[in-house]
Formats: sequence, structure tokens, C-alpha cells
Amino acid sequence: MSGSAGGGPAAPAKAAVFLDRDGTLILNDGDLGDPDRVELLPHAASGVRLLHQAGYPLVVVTNQGGVARGMYDEAAVLATHDRLEQVLRQATGLPRVIAAFYFCPFHPQGSVDRYRREHPWRKPQPGMLLAAASEHAIDLERSWMVGDQERDAQAGAAAGCRSVLIGQAHAASVADFFAPDLHAAARRILHEDAPQVVAGVVTLHAADHGILADRDLRAALEASAHGLGERTGVRLVGLDWTADSVTATVEGGEVVALGFAAEWRRVTMAWWRTRGGSGSLWAGE
Repeated sequence: MSGSAGGGPAAPAKAAVFLDRDGTLILNDGDLGDPDRVELLPHAASGVRLLHQAGYPLVVVTNQGGVARGMYDEAAVLATHDRLEQVLRQATGLPRVIAAFYFCPFHPQGSVDRYRREHPWRKPQPGMLLAAASEHAIDLERSWMVGDQERDAQAGAAAGCRSVLIGQAHAASVADFFAPDLHAAARRILHEDAPQVVAGVVTLHAADHGILADRDLRAALEASAHGLGERTGVRLVGLDWTADSVTATVEGGEVVALGFAAEWRRVTMAWWRTRGGSGSLWAGE
């Protein structure tokens, strides 16, 4: 079932990234219809931020057989998706994260008569991806499917997408690539779609434990990073935050990344001192 209106039919076809929900975006091994239990997996927010900044519409496609089993209803799924979008916005600072949500409430072993059947939307069938492509003008051949189950990769392959499977690599999979988490999957997608771009990655560690959990401080540091990129001509691909460190990914390789980080470190330390910050902002000062 779709949780948003379709896109205009005249819009040019674009590449998108389809995301599984449970085990890919949120911490959950099975069905979930409780908005209060939505918890992002580590590195999920940074992964969706990277993809969003690169211009990919993000579409969630999820099997929700719990509806067929009578565990919760479709309204609960919609409420859970509303909560997931809210949590993602809070974690990424983006005004909107997921372009559309699709879910399949059917299952052939369900206990609710209305939903007890197979359905072309239930992965590994590609129905949700095909519907999204039609409604949102998505070019499936240029798009990606990311999930943690083989059925996700199979649905992507059946729709004509490339796929990244989160988990250990195994020869029997139809997935094109494997990654340990969504952030790594996003970096793989960016690399594959722009192989001519060499990315450099560097991490700055905070001097004080937990200081980077402050959202206002993060916002100021992120603004300075983007400002530095504009002044120096270095394209900042993304920033991956924890409470104790920030990892910057930039175009141009490791040497460019090291130079960018050194200058960003210098600029932010000067700013930190002018605002009356005590001690050092970054470790090693």
C-alpha cells in the first residue's frame, strides 16, 4: 500500500534508491506496527543523508505480514512510517527524507481472511518497486535496492535494479554488492554511479566526550564545513556524526581530505575560542 501520492507523469525519469525498512533503517527483526518502538540502526541516518545529498529520491518498500497475521492494522503501519520519517528528520536535519512509503500487508499464511493470500507487492516480487517507478517517474535500470534479506535483492533484480545487501557476502545471492550497514551501502552506490570521482575520508575526534551530541554545535560546525568547501572548491560529500567524532567525506582522494580536515580544524578552533569555548574543541590540540 502506498503512503503518498504519485508523482507527475510528465516528470523525467530519475534514479532512486529503494530501502527496506526492518533491519535496514530500523532495529527490528520482524513486523513492527508500534510507532513508539521506532529506533534507527547505527549509521542509518548518515547513510540516508549521503544519498539525499547526492540527489536520490528515497523510497521505502517493506513487507508487513503482521497485518495479515492480525498483529496490527494498516493504520498502525502508516503511523509507524510517520514516526520513522520524523525520527529521520531529527537525526539528519533534513526537511524531508523519504519520498514515499510502500508496504505489503498480505501473506499466504495470514490469519485475517482479507489479507491471507500471495500478492505481487510481497517481496521477493517486485510489485512495490514497479508501482513506485510508475507513480514517481523512476528509472529502474539506474536505481538501487538496499535491504538486509535476500528477498530484497531478489525484488530489486526482478525490477531491473542493482542491489546492495546488508550483511555478509555469499555466493548464492543475486545482490550486486554487500555492505555492513546503510552508510557503507550509500558510499558503494555513490562510488558505482560516479566511478570517476575519487573520495577521501578523514575523521576528527572531539577533545571532550559527548560534546558533539549538542545539535547547535553540530549545526554550526556543519555550516562551517560547507562554507569552507565553497571557499576552497572542495566538494563535501557528507558528514557522519557521533557524539565524539565527525567523519568528512570529500571528493578528491585522501590527500585532499587531509588538507580539508586540517583547515576545517584550524577554522573551527579559532571560532571555538572566540565564542569562549573552554579547552580544545578537537583532540590532539
